[in-house]
Amino acid sequence: MRIFITGAASGIGAAVARQALADGHELIATDANEKALTAQWGDKAQTYALDVRDAEAWEQVLADAESKSGPIDVLINIAGVLRTGATGEIEPDDVKLTMDVNVNGVIFGTNAMAKRMRPRRAGHIINIGSLASLYAAPGITVYSASKYAVRGFSLAAAADLLNDNVAVTVVGPGPVKTAMLDQQRDDPNAALTFSGARALAPEEIAEAVLGHVLQKRPLDCYLPAVDGWKGKLSNLFPKMMFGQIDKLRKKGAANFHSKEYS
Repeated sequence: MRIFITGAASGIGAAVARQALADGHELIATDANEKALTAQWGDKAQTYALDVRDAEAWEQVLADAESKSGPIDVLINIAGVLRTGATGEIEPDDVKLTMDVNVNGVIFGTNAMAKRMRPRRAGHIINIGSLASLYAAPGITVYSASKYAVRGFSLAAAADLLNDNVAVTVVGPGPVKTAMLDQQRDDPNAALTFSGARALAPEEIAEAVLGHVLQKRPLDCYLPAVDGWKGKLSNLFPKMMFGQIDKLRKKGAANFHSKEYS
């Protein structure tokens, strides 16, 4: 398969790219950080500098990639950012950046790719959300809002494309051992991020995305699965979690430097 990945220079994106190549797929790797992208994938894949916030750039990159080596089978939207902040303390620039990258980037990419997949009646779009797509997590309030939006858009897009044989899957991992997790360490606003049993390795996400998700084309997939079910229950009864927040924050703060999150 020909797989197009955003955010491929680091973190989850780099892990998925490595696994894609190991599995024998053709890789189109993109990232806003052109230098890091080229250094990592320049001799192994087709690479493009891509600012996912730019709808026109999406059109240009996809058109060029397909003109050079044929139709793209799978789009995996991974590029994302996180800024912490509780309501009343949120910086406007952080809101704009988070929503532009995490939401607009996914929408622009999905839209541009669907335009090409629909006439072919084939394709799979995988959008990386988060467990925060299910849990409205205080302290990372805008990030939660952005990932809820990714989930909502992906489900609606899946319905839009159902009769065109184009699948859309939203994948919601819990905390992952990447630079994004490190940036939250010791930040009281992010304590809930560290309140689970452990952080996942990027390779676990790659294995799920290029294994179960790619093969079964589910509507959604949450990792760990048990936390996904708890999150869906929390969506039905949101106040249920409120009484646990202080306890979970204390647990998370104690885990900032635990081996389970390092």
